[in-house]
Amino acid sequence: HFLLCFRRSMDLMSVSNITTQEELTKISSYVSKQIKSKFGKGPETCYTSISDQYIVVHIKNFMTKIEYELIQKGENETAEKIRTSIMGDLLISIQETLVELSNKKINQLYQDWNFQNNTGVLLAEVFQEPMIPAENTLEFMLLRNEISKQSEFYRYQPNELDLTKIGSMIYIIRCAGYLLPIERLLIEKGMHIIKERENKVRKNYNANKKRFNKITNKEIADIFMIWDYDNDL
Repeated sequence: HFLLCFRRSMDLMSVSNITTQEELTKISSYVSKQIKSKFGKGPETCYTSISDQYIVVHIKNFMTKIEYELIQKGENETAEKIRTSIMGDLLISIQETLVELSNKKINQLYQDWNFQNNTGVLLAEVFQEPMIPAENTLEFMLLRNEISKQSEFYRYQPNELDLTKIGSMIYIIRCAGYLLPIERLLIEKGMHIIKERENKVRKNYNANKKRFNKITNKEIADIFMIWDYDNDL
């Protein structure tokens, strides 16, 4: 899975040498307009950040009246299903536009939503050959150790764990080889009981957010988690 951590006060787009601020603004504007065209309401803010490995679109303050009512009733899962399903119709066109504007080949485009914070994220994994070596700073080593501890709590230890930082605002942790043999079998048979495990893992990470704050010496505002069971990510 992917674990994304966003610092507070993320008001500027992160840009690399190969991407202009204008291109980032075009991506943010396009995503915002596409969401508004489909939902009838667009996000208040939409920020795009790009590295050699990822394109990240951070979406803030976007919730329809129906979603709001569902959240108020505690029907978060229903709200998430509706949001994810409708957004799924947009991902193909958004991915095509990301390729055109960034001139990058994209492996996959993912989405995740945090209704409590009224935020969301689109994460595009960029095709890289060969793969860029993972960063190996002290901060990343401490983050890797903390994630390993969190994983041990649920007895799920990833075989691969790579960390990427975009600017000073975004941390992306990519975990692979996470699934147990029994889980692979359940997925193949179309059973989705592992969704309960997802929710528990999310709650555990959010409950231990202060541990990440201490490591990064920054206050983490948002944590997103994305699972790709087809590719064991």
